[in-house]
Amino acid sequence: MKRIHVVGVSPRTGTTLMTEALKTCFEIDYSTDHEDHLYTRAPGQPDIFLSKLPSGIMRVGPSLKVDPDLYVICLIRDPRDIICSKHNKDPNRYWAGLKFWNTFVPELKKLNSHPRFIPIKYEDFVTDPDSTQQQIAEQIPFLKQLAPFSEYHNVAKVTDKSMEALRSVRPIKPTSVGRWHEHKARIAGQIQQHGSISEDLIAFGYEKDNRWLDELKHVEPDLTPSSYPEFMTFKDRRMLTLGRYIEAARRVFEQLIGRRLRITHPKKWF
Repeated sequence: MKRIHVVGVSPRTGTTLMTEALKTCFEIDYSTDHEDHLYTRAPGQPDIFLSKLPSGIMRVGPSLKVDPDLYVICLIRDPRDIICSKHNKDPNRYWAGLKFWNTFVPELKKLNSHPRFIPIKYEDFVTDPDSTQQQIAEQIPFLKQLAPFSEYHNVAKVTDKSMEALRSVRPIKPTSVGRWHEHKARIAGQIQQHGSISEDLIAFGYEKDNRWLDELKHVEPDLTPSSYPEFMTFKDRRMLTLGRYIEAARRVFEQLIGRRLRITHPKKWF
């Protein structure tokens, strides 16, 4: 069984849209309803199993090393747009702060050179979805295309949980790129609390230098809490990585016996 797991550098990076586009426009035998951990197994023995969990980036490293059938797609997005995004579950507050970016990006840098770890910039995905689809098809050669990403909205059957995150099924377009310019107080507040992101913005090609900070001059920082707790505790960090070596060992054992072992209630394991 081939496994494709979609992760991100934070919540609100486009993992839901990417997962829905993948299962709509490629031949996928089984996909989970919305979010599931890497240690979740599909019922039966499907040839291609698709799942997604933004925070999954913290657990995939060891499994990528030992399981040649595991492919990970990671969504990268301008952190300024990430922290200005809201979710239907809590529409009156910003969904997530910079704590996720600061925690997940170091893991991204460790995995970036792995041949089955596929980084995709959200901005490229929504600006030219068909080119992104071609890139994925080249790096995951067993995928069979059913429709172009640019036609996703015409054929998609989105789950209720995914619809809550997406709000609607619509053409893949860059309408949300650069919205941070309308939320400068939020950006200033997050930088005050979590530190500068200029180095990362330059490294990922979102800025050429620090001159973008001029836009924040004389802006009163918005320190309103995000929907998620604002800071990462030691327990939070531990839970994000807990079980990743056990999962890798399990995958080695599965290869030895020639089949996947399904856990009915995986959350009870960790």
